[in-house]
Amino acid sequence: MNRQQRRALAKSTDTDSAESISEQMSLFGKLPNKCNTCDNAFDKQDREMVSTWNVVVIQETVRLFCPECIQKTKEALENERE
Repeated sequence: MNRQQRRALAKSTDTDSAESISEQMSLFGKLPNKCNTCDNAFDKQDREMVSTWNVVVIQETVRLFCPECIQKTKEALENERE
């Protein structure tokens, strides 16, 4: 692979990653203000909430889940496996 090919590959990779980031940022605006399961309020300005809550994106649908609901779901799945 010569220098020209390496540069073209790096440039295309940068473009793809920039598009991916911009797409993810546009989905952030669609983030709900409450948990989709239990309706607990979500504050986008609270760093702890932002780091502990889970966001699930399927196609264009954005869903938000609090840590308690995620824990309950994990426990239910473990009980179902047993």
